[in-house]
Amino acid sequence: MDIAGTLSKWWNHKVSQGAILLAIAALIFLVLSRVPAADQAVLGVLERMSFDLQMKFLRAYHPRPASVEPVLIGIDESAEDAFDEPIAMWHKHFAELLDALAVSEPSLIGMDVVLPSKSFDHILPGLDIAFLRSLAKIKRTAPFVVVHTFDRTGRLFPIHPTFLKVLTDESFAIDKVLEDKDRVARRFNEFETVGTGSLPAFSGHIARLLGRKAESGFIDFSIGGVLNYVPMQKVIAWKAAGNVDELKRQFGGKVVLIGSVVGAQDRWQLPVALSEWERNQKGEMTLNQPGVIVHFQTLRSLLGDGLITPISDTLTWLIFALLLGFVFVPSNRYTYWFAFFVAPVVIISISVILITAKILIPAVSLLAMLWIAVAVGATAEGVKTLLEKNRFKQSFSGSVSPAVLQEMLAGNLSAGKSAKTAEICVLFSDIRGFTGMSETLSPEKVTNLLTRYFDRMVACVHRYDGTMDKFMGDGMMVLFGAPRSVGNPSVNAVKCALDMVTALKQLNEEFVAEGLPHLEIGIGINYGKAVVGIIGSTERNNYSAIGDAVNVASRVEGLTKRLGAPIVLTDSLKAQLGDTFAFVDFGEQAIRGHSDMHLWGVAGGKSVGVSQLPAPSATLH
Repeated sequence: MDIAGTLSKWWNHKVSQGAILLAIAALIFLVLSRVPAADQAVLGVLERMSFDLQMKFLRAYHPRPASVEPVLIGIDESAEDAFDEPIAMWHKHFAELLDALAVSEPSLIGMDVVLPSKSFDHILPGLDIAFLRSLAKIKRTAPFVVVHTFDRTGRLFPIHPTFLKVLTDESFAIDKVLEDKDRVARRFNEFETVGTGSLPAFSGHIARLLGRKAESGFIDFSIGGVLNYVPMQKVIAWKAAGNVDELKRQFGGKVVLIGSVVGAQDRWQLPVALSEWERNQKGEMTLNQPGVIVHFQTLRSLLGDGLITPISDTLTWLIFALLLGFVFVPSNRYTYWFAFFVAPVVIISISVILITAKILIPAVSLLAMLWIAVAVGATAEGVKTLLEKNRFKQSFSGSVSPAVLQEMLAGNLSAGKSAKTAEICVLFSDIRGFTGMSETLSPEKVTNLLTRYFDRMVACVHRYDGTMDKFMGDGMMVLFGAPRSVGNPSVNAVKCALDMVTALKQLNEEFVAEGLPHLEIGIGINYGKAVVGIIGSTERNNYSAIGDAVNVASRVEGLTKRLGAPIVLTDSLKAQLGDTFAFVDFGEQAIRGHSDMHLWGVAGGKSVGVSQLPAPSATLH
């Protein structure tokens, strides 16, 4: 089976070619978005980075208050210093804290502190009962949620049965934070967090108790100000001092969270720095935050305008499909300007605006799809153009001069549009007496002789950046300085002529050894203005030059035999050459169909590497 031929056939068919391009672009996108897994793929990583940057941007340049602002009571180092007992035996202090909150009448209390797993009454009699009474009292005052957590084996951490009986299951919720593959907490999804167990997630349970839905989505880290907390011992002190007004001012009618703000455990990396007190040695706020802060920001979203919800998969793939269509958009500067400058600004701006409306679009993936489509389309066009140029080059490489072919491939030459007036050198050469010579040879020998002759002459022309205009029987017309300008076309033209004479000398040695006739050539060169370009009809044309400069060069070539010189050039050409060559002065000569002209021969070059010729019988300059 000819696989290459089949693929070539598909590629050359417009419909199948489009299908191939779509498949290639889609495959590249799927690799970037799904390998090795969606959350570990390149685009998955970049989407997370994009989300974090947008959160930082909005906090810096478009800060917005949270519509519901909880209050945090923190357990910090100063509390540990203030209380003599170890934290496992803080029953009395937690009781005092809950009693103080009961006086303030909050709307809900969430306690991110694990309840004791055993009794300490045998150490301090009455320790448990004080805490139990406060729990029962606060539960009657306001909705109360306390965390339940897992041990290292994945089982629920044990809580003393007495506390379970007082609170019942409805007061417990799982203290677990959902983190992405890069160990950063960005999302809330109760199913991913706790599965289908009997206990809900901490933040979700609080939201439901307050009449809100616990939907899934991204936590909006752009709302609300920098967090601070009220120290636990300060709340207890207000109660002890009878400062009820301050308690109600701080906590009345509000959602109150109680949690630790110290220690190395229960720490999570966040997209933005939220806690005023969490700073590094340089005084900069850090992204490493206590777990209670994640719950706090989640509640800001759940209790306010909601979480940030990604657009539906259906809409996402529909947009991807539209962007995939850019494989068919012509590759030009406008397409590139739109894809790589306009589109990023527009898509990122829309993404930031939509986030404030609680909608998340995969901005990086959308841009990636657009760029992949444009890149695949551009690559396909490039390959197609390269193949076409290669076919064009193969078709015309033997028909036109390399300089003309390159200009045609570059799109600089076209019939009727590329003609212009330029100052160029025109060289005509002809084999002397070839007509009579060819009558004594067979057609095969004539063809072989001319082919070998022209091979040598054309090589000389190309060596000096000449442009083969045409072959005329045994003659040649060559241009220097068109279509591509060279440093000094006049010098190149004379060097080419000298090289042609030397090459013919070597070729004649071969011909004589083979019993073929000895050839002599005449070369006429002129410098002047001519019209150059694609000349002819729309159906048949070729690159050429017309004008007086061309006619004079042809007439001068016809005088080489009479003047006894292989190379004759005009006075206008000599004026361009300086003292690079040794010249022979032929004086004023009659030019058929033209006024008399001063002509010169060239005996050779004065610089190294230029062939020397025997000087004709005339004055040497």
